[in-house]
Amino acid sequence: HEPRAFPMCALLERHAAQIRAEVLKLREQPRDFTPVGGRAAHDHTLVAAGEWREFPLFGNGRKHEANCARCPATARALERIEAATSLSVAGGGEAIFSVIRGGTKLRAHCGPTNLRLTCHLGIVVPEGCGIKCGDETREWDEGKCLIFDDSFEHQVWNQSAEDRIVLLLNFWHPQLSLEQRRIEMQSAFGYEVK
Repeated sequence: HEPRAFPMCALLERHAAQIRAEVLKLREQPRDFTPVGGRAAHDHTLVAAGEWREFPLFGNGRKHEANCARCPATARALERIEAATSLSVAGGGEAIFSVIRGGTKLRAHCGPTNLRLTCHLGIVVPEGCGIKCGDETREWDEGKCLIFDDSFEHQVWNQSAEDRIVLLLNFWHPQLSLEQRRIEMQSAFGYEVK
C-alpha cells in the first residue's frame, strides 16, 4: 500500500526523531525487550534463525501503561491513531517496538485476518534487511512508513550484524465502515462497543 494514502504515516514520520530517541533510550535496558511469543504463543515458531524481540505499547486488549509512560512521545502519537488503538483494545492488533536481531530470519507466515493492515515505521535499518509480502520485496527506510496486508504470506530477514528496529502497528483496514468495525469487534474479538 502507498503510505501517502494514510494520514497516520505523515504523523508518525513527523515524530520519527522523537520515537527513535525514545526507543534507543529503551535499548539501554535490553532485557526490557522480551522474546516474541510471550503474548501470542505461536509467534515464537516464526523464528527460523536468530532472535525476534518486542516492547509492547498496545495489545492483548489493553494499553501497556508502564511501557507507554517510558516513551511518552510515541504513546501520544499512537493515541492519535484511533484505527490502531481501537483495534488493539478490541484484541485484534498491537503496537510494539519490534527488534529483529542481526542474522535473524522469520519464516513465511500469514496474519490472522484481512480486517487490518500493518504499518512499520523504520527506526534502525541496517543494510541487508528486507520483507517480502506476496510477490513484492521491500526494504525499510529510517523515518519512513511501510504499509502492507499481513494476511498475505510474508517473511522478514536481517542479514546484517546489527539490530533492525521498527515501530509496528496494526490498524483497521480503511475499507471497513465504522459499523463493520463494531460488528467485527463484537463477533471476532468479543469486545462490545457501547
